[in-house]
Amino acid sequence: MIAVVLIQSIYVLLTAIAFAFELVPWTREAFVKYGRTRSTRTAAAAAQGTVCAPGTATTLERFTAMTVPKNWFSQFYWTGAVVGSLVLLDAVLWIWRSCRFGAQDLTHTHTFAAAVQLESWIDRDPPETVPAAETSSRVLAAAVGLSMYCIHIAIRLKECVFDQPTTDARMHVGQYAVGMIFYIATPFAIVADAYCAHIWQPVSLWMVAAAAVLFAFASLHQWRCHRILFQLRRIKLQHGTDGSYALPSGDLFEYVSSPHYLCEILVYVSLWMATGFQAPTLLCVVIWTTVNLSITAHESQMWYRRTFGDILPQNRRMLLPFIW
Repeated sequence: MIAVVLIQSIYVLLTAIAFAFELVPWTREAFVKYGRTRSTRTAAAAAQGTVCAPGTATTLERFTAMTVPKNWFSQFYWTGAVVGSLVLLDAVLWIWRSCRFGAQDLTHTHTFAAAVQLESWIDRDPPETVPAAETSSRVLAAAVGLSMYCIHIAIRLKECVFDQPTTDARMHVGQYAVGMIFYIATPFAIVADAYCAHIWQPVSLWMVAAAAVLFAFASLHQWRCHRILFQLRRIKLQHGTDGSYALPSGDLFEYVSSPHYLCEILVYVSLWMATGFQAPTLLCVVIWTTVNLSITAHESQMWYRRTFGDILPQNRRMLLPFIW
């Protein structure tokens, strides 16, 4: 289906760009790093040092310096909350109509109606009609995953708005655009295969329960780790902008330097698990999240080593406890 291929292409493209930018030193400085790991001066110098045609270096430096406040992260979660809630409502209504009226074609869902109509016009075939029995096993599983996603977004939104201290850190405007694309596309990615897949085995109750347990575990520990980081930030603010950074400790920080990123990855793995690992589009989301946060965790680990040196525990891994 056109909509599914388009959504999958978004995550494949973002993953490829992330890899490419991480491999090139000046793009890594300019477009990958953000917050405390980002140095606008270093990024601009790297851009100036690249080989460019006469007159283009200044333009490149200007683009490199185009940043927005990191505090704008809350806009990602506002966007995700609105889009996720609307897509979830549409899925619930489609399930209700299927239970009440039987088989429904995909034009009865607002989420993919336009794409279905376009594909039907191209193929000159009527839209696919999905039996109600398949709806209960496919869309219901996706709705469970989407509900978990909305809970996750609500928690992160609450943290950004009420708990996280303000910061003067910056991120590149390109990172802001990528974040917006991600939080707009992901709710559609969660339900895309449920609406459009032709082969989907019923998801067992134990699989859904395991997904819920993993989601709860990841959410709880991410919340704890964020509280530790927020508290350190408050302490630094009390000592003024020149206050030194403190090394996080406690909870999963005893094992890895970026446990909040590990938990974020586990959250999206749990969403995929809720579908019985049968949603390739959601797998694309998991791969992108893993690649993106692994790169960010690597940059954070390098910053920790530069900042704390020998104080950083030798057994504290980057992202995976005891492994990496």
